[in-house]
Amino acid sequence: MKILLTISILLTSILNAQVGIKTEEPTRDLDVNGSLRTRTIEDKSADINYDRVLIADSNGNVDYVPKSQLRQPYAELFNLSSLPAVTINNNTTASTISTQTITLQKPAMVTVNFSVPISLSSAASDGRARILRTHLVVDNTARVKATNIYSNNTSFGTNLTGVYYNTGSYFVELPAGTHTLALEGFCFDNTPCTQGGSQPGTNFQAMAIYNEF
Repeated sequence: MKILLTISILLTSILNAQVGIKTEEPTRDLDVNGSLRTRTIEDKSADINYDRVLIADSNGNVDYVPKSQLRQPYAELFNLSSLPAVTINNNTTASTISTQTITLQKPAMVTVNFSVPISLSSAASDGRARILRTHLVVDNTARVKATNIYSNNTSFGTNLTGVYYNTGSYFVELPAGTHTLALEGFCFDNTPCTQGGSQPGTNFQAMAIYNEF
């Protein structure tokens, strides 16, 4: 009877003990000091009962998070409804309208939207076309060239007046760090113009989408 009791106590102690593989000091129920291989796993993507995702910390402790908690959060980097009004007189050199500096803590998909108002310094009445162009520049490289070409010949009326808008959108994956997003403007054929201002519909916006999967 004493032998059976001793064996029972010993088995209970073993079953309740922490087990270590390649370690003599396990810290969890199963502590593996090495790599892990599973030879056969099944695709359970269509099974709603499989709703947990395994994760590990820097010490190798493995636990789970609910799959519903995995998300792609987004952060608004800036959202401007007013831009500096910049007078542009050069056909070949871009004039900077607005430059924004952003800092990403980790890689992100950045989406940029812009709507820039443009007005001519004086009504065009010479019958020649005008090219009004706005560039989106990311890290000193032009990515979007929003261009509108307007004719003011006699067939369509000779007075080219009013407010025009150049609009555009851009998506780019950027690494962690500091980046610049800028708007630059041109007005071709010797046409002084003003790009920017606070007219309704003016916008320069950027958002970051982070992947936390």
